[in-house]
Amino acid sequence: MSSQLGKTYALIEMKRATHTTVQISRLQAKLSRQVKHLSIRLGLWLIVLLCACSAPSASDPIDQADQQALSDVAGADSQGPAPLRVQRIKLGEHSTDATGKSPKVVFDLPADVTAIVVHVDGPDEFHYTLAALTRDAGFAMIPQAWLDQTSLPDACVGPCQNRIVAQRGYAAFLFPNTPLIELRPGLHQIRVYAFDDARKPVATQVEIGVDFVRSTEVSTTLKLPMNLCFTGAKGWNAVNSVDQQRLQQAIDFAQTILSAANIEFGPIRRFDVDPQGQYIATQKPVDSDLAKLFESGAGLPKAINVFFTDRIIAAGAPPGANVALGVAGGIPGPPNEVGHIRAGVALSLHIPQGQPDLLGVTLVHEVSHYLGLFHSSEPGPNGAHDTLVDTAEDDPKNLMYWSLSEQSLQLSHEQIQVLRRSPWLVAP
Repeated sequence: MSSQLGKTYALIEMKRATHTTVQISRLQAKLSRQVKHLSIRLGLWLIVLLCACSAPSASDPIDQADQQALSDVAGADSQGPAPLRVQRIKLGEHSTDATGKSPKVVFDLPADVTAIVVHVDGPDEFHYTLAALTRDAGFAMIPQAWLDQTSLPDACVGPCQNRIVAQRGYAAFLFPNTPLIELRPGLHQIRVYAFDDARKPVATQVEIGVDFVRSTEVSTTLKLPMNLCFTGAKGWNAVNSVDQQRLQQAIDFAQTILSAANIEFGPIRRFDVDPQGQYIATQKPVDSDLAKLFESGAGLPKAINVFFTDRIIAAGAPPGANVALGVAGGIPGPPNEVGHIRAGVALSLHIPQGQPDLLGVTLVHEVSHYLGLFHSSEPGPNGAHDTLVDTAEDDPKNLMYWSLSEQSLQLSHEQIQVLRRSPWLVAP
């Protein structure tokens, strides 16, 4: 009996020992995995810190908080997938002070990026522009003192070789939009400026981001998604517009012009929107007819929303006066946004008496504004010319000439380069 009991106790002890050995083995394996993961993470952070420490010193120094934010972004990106043609980097929410300026916000520009779009999103009642955009070595794409030299912050034309225009609610700025500016990799600093309708600086909250755009071969066809949005003007809607010969001719004409840039519309979708947008009498206030029209595109697929109205009264003109052929929500428009007060292009279907039908040329002209092109020449003897080196002054044959006509057909090589930098374009 005692012998049998002893065997039983021995068997129990043997099982306990075996169980303990298995547990220890599992524990050792788990600990090994944790040590391995920790080593990888420490290695990644060490690389980031070494990169940050070896960065060249800026003429306007970057503080530790900026360096930490930059390290966070670099650490996140180092574990991501291969870079896409367009990559959005969010730089967080920042406050402008009583001078209207935000603190310096830092980002690191990768070597393979050929264009960027800086975007600023804030309350719709205010306007936003850039107080500065500088590289770490001190080179300024937007000079830091330009706002001190003007009482009109609406546009930086003279001091800025890369022209920018302030925008309400959501502002976007394309770099480069001229061959006079060259992007170079490394640390960059942004400062945003916010102001009200009286052009006075305001303290507010804004979200800042940057779209990185990587180059594609000129031979690569880029797609431009487009939503055709019908207010009911001229009886057109999402269903019967397919049979409207005038509309199809306009799309074909616009496509022919953009084919010079190897850009194709697609996909093209059709939607009905708020019929209140048939007549656009006001453009500037935050609750204007134009803003409400663009907002009616909320919820549509991500694409450039092109709205068809009956008439658009030219900005600042009394009712019954000048009628605009079209208007773009920005130069450039908010990248990859729909439903915002600036998100879209509006076209008038009205043909003034005795005038030719310019729907097609207006469509491609306004879409080109939305992608980032300014007028090649502005009106008047002192009208500004763009900063592209291959567009002739006062050339009515250029697509982006301020006054459209049937002969406004041409795009220069530099204009094509600007168009192909837009984040809206999709590569195969």
